[in-house]
Amino acid sequence: MRGLWPFCVALGAVAAGAAAGGGGRLSPERSAVWGPGLRAEAALPARYFYVQAADAEGQRFTSSPGENAFQVKITAPDEQFTRVGVQVLDRKDGSFLVRYRMYASYKNLKIEVKTGDKHVAKSPYILKGPIYHENCDCPQEESSAWLEEMNCPQIIPQIQRDLANFPIVDPDKIAKEIPQRFGQRQSLCHYTIKDNEVYIKTYGEHVGFRIFMDAILLSLTRKVKMPDVEFFVNLGDWPLEKKKSPQNLHPIFSWCGSSESKDIVMPTYDLTDSVLETMGR
Repeated sequence: MRGLWPFCVALGAVAAGAAAGGGGRLSPERSAVWGPGLRAEAALPARYFYVQAADAEGQRFTSSPGENAFQVKITAPDEQFTRVGVQVLDRKDGSFLVRYRMYASYKNLKIEVKTGDKHVAKSPYILKGPIYHENCDCPQEESSAWLEEMNCPQIIPQIQRDLANFPIVDPDKIAKEIPQRFGQRQSLCHYTIKDNEVYIKTYGEHVGFRIFMDAILLSLTRKVKMPDVEFFVNLGDWPLEKKKSPQNLHPIFSWCGSSESKDIVMPTYDLTDSVLETMGR
């Protein structure tokens, strides 16, 4: 959930030629800009939004108008300095992904998207703060409001399927039984989140990979007041719960799974690390 890039990036000049899929030259007025990075409330390690190139007829480009077609500048009008790293990534299909990482919190941000000397779509975009950077311990009190601001889906089918094996969980029971079954020969972490603080007890010899799970939980607790919860995480490279009988299954979150196992599968540690460290190390 954290090499610095330049404070502001102004990339190239507008591509003048026609692009496949567009009817003519690039139109700043008809091009589109959208995404969560245009909202102050959507706090992420690296925030992002999209730019879609279009021509004067409103037709979207389907191939790149040139990697330097759009320039993005981000400033904090109320501050003496702005520490924001910016990347504009050409997706080669007529659209661009803009990522930016803040290294301080700001009262307001001004995001300018231009092609040549002309603003694109509704640029400049003014984000009314406070706008928190990744390491700010500034949790949103209402988790439901945070989920809505982040555009999180109501249901994630794979997670729901995995959780369906555990309609009832006795925390005291699994806190005793899971370490007895797996604690000596596997790598496990017993996590407890209480009053938005993260507590950990490890089992097994090789538990160094807990740093990735620690990092995502600490990133979350900085952003939102988490519910009190306990759970076990498998740090190994293979699923653990392989009982075929639904009786006495133990809920274990893992970075891996199979059709033969009952572990609750999460995004792998390398994807977690990539999210947290985007535009960082």
